[in-house]
Amino acid sequence: IYAYVFEHIRSVQLEALLLSLLSIVVLVLVKELNEKFHRNIKVVLPIDLLLLFLQRLFLWHLHKLQVYRDYISSFAKITVFIFYRLPSPKSPPMSVLPEVVTEAFGVALVGYVASLALAQGSAKKFKYTVDDNQEFLAHGLSNVIPSFFFCIPSAAAMGRTALLYSTGAKTQVACLISCVLILVVIYAIGPLLYWLPM
Repeated sequence: IYAYVFEHIRSVQLEALLLSLLSIVVLVLVKELNEKFHRNIKVVLPIDLLLLFLQRLFLWHLHKLQVYRDYISSFAKITVFIFYRLPSPKSPPMSVLPEVVTEAFGVALVGYVASLALAQGSAKKFKYTVDDNQEFLAHGLSNVIPSFFFCIPSAAAMGRTALLYSTGAKTQVACLISCVLILVVIYAIGPLLYWLPM
């Protein structure tokens, strides 16, 4: 991976790199300050959202000014249109199936085993039962239906499960609520994120 990085070092977008480094510095600094003064401050500063808003405002302002055309065009290369609606469903291209079938089987198997293990761990922790067949059906449907919208394969993750535990979630209904909130964000806030860097 290091060889690849150094071979393609000339293709790095300097503006995107500087913006990313500045964002990381601000996020880490504010996180440290929040942890240091969390007893004195009642409300934690939502620096993630604030930084998102400031970046969008900065890039939008550069576009409106149209003073530094080269600067704006270089930023245009790193900005991406963020969907504020769901794409229309299309069938996946079956022509690539022979090339990806073995890798896809491995991804599906690992995803199912990881999801089932986390579901059984949650069931044991909160004293309810998990039907393996029902989990298999749910896992299959949660990967077949999104494939028509070109989504990535879904599976449970240890980090997300730990985060759900910390918020007090006990069943999969918490994930359903998350999905609904993500849909609301896509439709309500999506247009506001147009000028964010990729």
